[in-house]
Amino acid sequence: MITISTALNEYRLQGVMAFLAQGSEGARAEVYDGVRPVLGGAPLGKLLVAIILADPVGTVAEGVLTLTPTAEVMITATGQATWARTVNGEGAVAWDCDVSELNGTGELRLPSTTLYAGGFTRIVSGVIA
Repeated sequence: MITISTALNEYRLQGVMAFLAQGSEGARAEVYDGVRPVLGGAPLGKLLVAIILADPVGTVAEGVLTLTPTAEVMITATGQATWARTVNGEGAVAWDCDVSELNGTGELRLPSTTLYAGGFTRIVSGVIA
């Protein structure tokens, strides 16, 4: 197992932020219900909401990228949020992750994972180590 220094990890996370900043649109987290597919695989569930990430996307400190909380956006479909795919401004896949409520264990946290079409949600917190 390779262990990297905090300095190298922070440099790597700055690269993640640069990747997300590419493109003419903002990076976004597409939140789905259902089972998460393999990375980059076709989503098996339905898209519940696409949340545009803040600019800047977040901050890097002590080897962790902490996402900036986002503005509220309208939910487009009703369902139980279970996972999210984050893409850059060109639509290129960055990562897939679990979604939970604020006190849950998901890498991306929403106020509630029960989403209703026409309601609003936002990213409360998110971290990448």
